Amino acid sequence: MMTIIISGCTSSEPSWSTFVGAAVEKSYPVPKEANRTDAVLNNSKMDYVHYSFPGLREDDGVPEPYEKAISEWGWVEKVEENTGTTTVYEKGKLIVQLTIHDDSFTVLVPKTDEKVVIQGIESSP
Repeated sequence: MMTIIISGCTSSEPSWSTFVGAAVEKSYPVPKEANRTDAVLNNSKMDYVHYSFPGLREDDGVPEPYEKAISEWGWVEKVEENTGTTTVYEKGKLIVQLTIHDDSFTVLVPKTDEKVVIQGIESSP
C-alpha cells in the first residue's frame, strides 16, 4: 500500500492583499498576515508595536504594495524626516514611524509634539 502525503506549499512572499489597523494606531495599516511579537503601550514618550513578517528585507525599505496601502489609508510620507530604515508618515496631527527590519517591522507613535524621529529603533530586533 502506498501512502501519499500532500503538503501545502506556503509562499515566502507576502500577499499584501489585506490590511488592518496597527495596535498602536488603528488608522495606520499593517498587513493582516503580520504577527504582533512585542508592544509598548502607554509609555510617556512613545507607543510601539513590533510585527514579524517573513519576506521583508531591511535593505529594500518599504515594499511598494505597502506604500500604496499606507497612502490609500490617508498617510503622507514626510521624506525630510526619514532616517536610516525608518520612514515617517503623517496624517493630520498624527505621526507614525515605520522601521523595516529583516523579516519584521516596527510601528512607532511618538508622544511628543515635536516631529522628531526617536533614535535607536533601527537596532531593534
